[in-house]
Amino acid sequence: MRIRHVRADLVDMGRVNAIVVRIETDTDLVGTGETVLRRRDRSVIANLEQIGEYLVGKDPMAIEDHFEKLYRDTFWSGGPLHAAGRSAVDIALWDIKGQRYGAPLYQLFGGPSRASVPTYAHVACGADPEEFVRNLAPLVARGYGAVKTGLPLFYGARSPRESIERSGYFGTQGVIEASLKETEFLPTRTFDRIAEWFAAARAAYPDLEIAVDCHGRLNLPNAVRLCDALAPYRLLWIEEPLPPEAVDEYAALSARSSTPIAAGERLVSVYDVKPWLERRALGVLQCDIVNCGGFTGARRIAAMAEAYYLPYAPHNPNGPFATLAAGHVLSSIPNGYLLETVGSEADLAMFAEIVDTPPRIEQGVLTLDDRPGLGAALREDALERRPAGVYGGTR
Repeated sequence: MRIRHVRADLVDMGRVNAIVVRIETDTDLVGTGETVLRRRDRSVIANLEQIGEYLVGKDPMAIEDHFEKLYRDTFWSGGPLHAAGRSAVDIALWDIKGQRYGAPLYQLFGGPSRASVPTYAHVACGADPEEFVRNLAPLVARGYGAVKTGLPLFYGARSPRESIERSGYFGTQGVIEASLKETEFLPTRTFDRIAEWFAAARAAYPDLEIAVDCHGRLNLPNAVRLCDALAPYRLLWIEEPLPPEAVDEYAALSARSSTPIAAGERLVSVYDVKPWLERRALGVLQCDIVNCGGFTGARRIAAMAEAYYLPYAPHNPNGPFATLAAGHVLSSIPNGYLLETVGSEADLAMFAEIVDTPPRIEQGVLTLDDRPGLGAALREDALERRPAGVYGGTR
């Protein structure tokens, strides 16, 4: 069996374009992968054209060899632009292998460690604590036991309601300007005010697991203030409170905070992750399978994290192929924790427009079936139904 063609297309997900890769073989098996790189999707498409030149004529079963060559032979081994393309390719190659042997990928990875994968959903924090509590209600009613919101005041206050409902995404602009640098002045009362959102949510839903995503907006002193302010409300984790390059500051914060600190979505290899583990910088690791090397890279990272007793909860506000891929990983590793999904009804409907068998998420739980490979293929009409969108902006 040889690779005959590599095709990459952009599919609009309403908040970002997914890059869907299809690898065709001379046996008519087609493997599908996905990556997402916000605001750089066309650059990834160009990179995939060159990756395709390398792959055509090669054996798709030689996944480890392709993984190493695609990582090292380009000379520029690191960085997300390079990692995104090879991640999607790795997922597609494993999809071919699963189809070739007639087995779902979690079986090829050693079999299931758990029968199903718990997920969490995004929720908009809104303009005030009362709106936040109202936003939680439909997710709780749909059976979600865990949610994640954006950092209040920094996110969630200015976007029209219909925009949030259409995208299902919480990363909308707040009253604090997106251009505010982590070293600039913030009033000290900011963190007391943020805490009011979580006090209201905890009073309304005592057993709901709640995480907050900061998108790297704070420096260490303000991150300490945030952790102290939120400590009484028993959050699941505080995500990316510091800029993504600040490993030493993360280590200092993790040592001090009673709430677990989560990060890792912007780490793209085992070599990126290694110093974070050595410094005990995190309580939850979040490397995204579509950016950290696909199945091969994510499983290496998860195994390394296991040696540090660190749970793996991959970043995944992505599309249906990425959600299935992350599900196969989490179902088969011992330190699988939670899977991120946007989780809105609009998002699940969008999945059904893209793949023939969308991920099955009910009562906040993803259940994988025994279909070979990933378990889904691109719908023939997906590119017509969801042509590429144009996305830009700031954090």
